Amino acid sequence: MKQIIPLSFQVVVTLLVTLIIIMLLAGCSSSLNEPDAVNSIECLHFVNNSFKDAEILSKKQNKPIFLFAHASYCPACKKMKKEIFPEKEVGDIFNPNFINVQVDIESTEGEILAKRFALSGTPMLIFLAPDGQVIYKSTGNKSAKELIAQAKDLKSADKPVIP
Repeated sequence: MKQIIPLSFQVVVTLLVTLIIIMLLAGCSSSLNEPDAVNSIECLHFVNNSFKDAEILSKKQNKPIFLFAHASYCPACKKMKKEIFPEKEVGDIFNPNFINVQVDIESTEGEILAKRFALSGTPMLIFLAPDGQVIYKSTGNKSAKELIAQAKDLKSADKPVIP
């Protein structure tokens, strides 16, 4: 018959601390590259592809692109990620009507896009027609109400982007 050996208090504490650290690290990995709370169903979703892939998807689905150009050092970018993009009303407008893509302007792809679109600051919000033509471009923090109004007012080939 096997004898059950009770675990010492120190072993139990060590196991619990290790488990907590693993859980914290697992939770942090998705937040490094994704906006906070943007993984919920009711918020603005960004495609996890490159901008080039987003352009192909835009043409295929005949949807305009919403490009969010941000930087790690930008407080306004962080504010939009935490407070604006998680709002249900923003997701309700953007998800069905745009291919949403974000790019860090400090990345290789971001540097190329910064030159292509003459980015002058962050956050930079760019709306592009499926043919790649810039419909609208603005810099700076926007409220949810302002962002939604911008999206609704956009026109591509004299047709509203959003009916």
